[in-house]
Amino acid sequence: MLFDYDEGSTVEPVEHKQLVVRKLKFDGSVRYEWDGDLVEERDGWLVVLHDWHRHEKRETAGADGNAEKGYGIHYLGTDGPLSVLFWFDVWGEFGDAKCDAALPAVRKGKRADFVDLDLDVVVLPGGTHYIRDQEVFADRSISMRYSEEAKKAAHLGILHALRKVRRGSFPFDGHAEKLMKGILSGTPARK
Repeated sequence: MLFDYDEGSTVEPVEHKQLVVRKLKFDGSVRYEWDGDLVEERDGWLVVLHDWHRHEKRETAGADGNAEKGYGIHYLGTDGPLSVLFWFDVWGEFGDAKCDAALPAVRKGKRADFVDLDLDVVVLPGGTHYIRDQEVFADRSISMRYSEEAKKAAHLGILHALRKVRRGSFPFDGHAEKLMKGILSGTPARK
């Protein structure tokens, strides 16, 4: 077992598997590809570690990349319209979390793709949060011809993110911080 979970948990840690996460736009263009380790699968989520020591992030022109050194813990929703990226500095201190409204992630072998629908909820230390990129969503929903289903998914994804943040439910229940602590203490997730 990779991590010490509460007794009775339905979480099944997975043996480390390399996985490339691709963030796509609705028109099919690739925003970035980011190497990582699949560290867990649970209840409609793929949990991926991006370690600045070992994993490369390849971005396309104009991508909003994070050139900072640190660790990303990516929660890719496979059953719902949400993807969440927690960012930690090199010492494991929480920096922020970005909740992307997105079409559900699809895993194909050693790759997982998700389609970003532009709307975001950004969560800062202490739980302060805000919705971002409403104008971008309005513009791209026209220029990229979002379907009505995609527009509904974007709004539903933001609603889910706000509920999770405000209620402190997974993954905002301390899961990412516990995972980060394990990584820095040298558990198998770090190796």
